[in-house]
Amino acid sequence: MKDKPDLRALVHTPSDMATEFIEYAERIRINPGITWGVPSMDKVTVPMRAGDVIGIIARPGHGKTTMAAYLARKAGKDLLAAGRADSECIVYVSLEQQVEEIEAMFQVDSIEGGITATDIAWGRADLEELKRRAVKRLSLPVWLMGASTIRRRRVPRMPVENIYRTLATIEDDYKIRPALIVLDYVQIIPVERASERVEQVTEAIVRSKELAQYVGASMVLCVQAARRVDTYDNKIPAASDCQWASAIEQTADKLIGIWRPSLTEDEGATIDIGKQQI
Repeated sequence: MKDKPDLRALVHTPSDMATEFIEYAERIRINPGITWGVPSMDKVTVPMRAGDVIGIIARPGHGKTTMAAYLARKAGKDLLAAGRADSECIVYVSLEQQVEEIEAMFQVDSIEGGITATDIAWGRADLEELKRRAVKRLSLPVWLMGASTIRRRRVPRMPVENIYRTLATIEDDYKIRPALIVLDYVQIIPVERASERVEQVTEAIVRSKELAQYVGASMVLCVQAARRVDTYDNKIPAASDCQWASAIEQTADKLIGIWRPSLTEDEGATIDIGKQQI
């Protein structure tokens, strides 16, 4: 992310590696990494570590943001439980929705209750209950980055370079660094000096990986799947279905495809997804 990178930082002598690898192993023993909290997923996926990039790919409305917000909330609770919330946080970068819309997903889980994000969107949630939830939410170390309907300020564009600078500002001003960064979603990250759409998305994906490695945080990329997925019998998107770019195949350490059959299939339909039928 620096204008003039120190090329010597790329060189690791055998002596360097002897020391650095032991430090790496010690960090893993101390920090269990970021997990999903879902036994069936955690059984088959290695915990997320610094520099890891996880892609969540789906068609619009099929749950990318919901799944990313769930992970951000769960990771924030884990930081609290581990006593690390004073020095680490989760940063959710919303490139499409207003931050208040994303915040609704964290508010509804602040305490037990019957309010849903839909209730908030329709304006039918009890305000006194929301105030109580807002106080409870203060302890959850999830920070949001993006445009606001309340501040009504003209916000800067958010290419990866500006996201990095904002993260650096957070660390300088608040002495807290990200353990997990969510970018929602990658296809609308602006990229300067790239004229073709495929080139823009490819560059955004590559730079996002570089950001995760440079900052030393895990990263979740929400990825839009191409329309052709709608024509598949099994509509779970694969790596090759990333809209406008296949770079996600080479960049993401793990890729999770999401399909919500209730949005595409008739009620009572039998769906064949290989070895299972649902």
